[in-house]
Amino acid sequence: MSEGEPLVAELYRERWRPSPGWAEVVRPAHEALRGGASGLAAADAWAQLAMMLGDTRAAPLCVFVCLHASALLPAAAPHRGLEAHLQLALMDLGLAASADGGPLPLGRVGDPELVQIAAPALAAWLERELAPFGGDLAAAAAFALDLAAERTGVTPPPAP
Repeated sequence: MSEGEPLVAELYRERWRPSPGWAEVVRPAHEALRGGASGLAAADAWAQLAMMLGDTRAAPLCVFVCLHASALLPAAAPHRGLEAHLQLALMDLGLAASADGGPLPLGRVGDPELVQIAAPALAAWLERELAPFGGDLAAAAAFALDLAAERTGVTPPPAP
């Protein structure tokens, strides 16, 4: 993405319109996360949101959610669902590739050794895309959660 292109937050706020049918997925995640879920319950809720974001062509928002949620878990307790959605989203964005150059075996998506992340490119992408959130990944993930809830009808749109 070149410097003159709009940031993810702007593009998705203006153009992203997932089907209202996704409310079935977003509502429980939104309720759990806004209700104070923590630990594995929060990770599971974030993973459900990540799945919805990935499936609705919102890979950048999915990256925010997965990285934020993964940072909340102990290092020794990776969450395969979050890892799988992160890998797929990063590949969609051109920030990761199959480690062996071939297709991903679906049964192994989420295995850390399956995908090679372009760490410098990801760091540069995050620096640029997190700027509207003051560099705060938690704020970017909250933006994704709230936007998904609003756009699927789980919560009302903000007052003008």
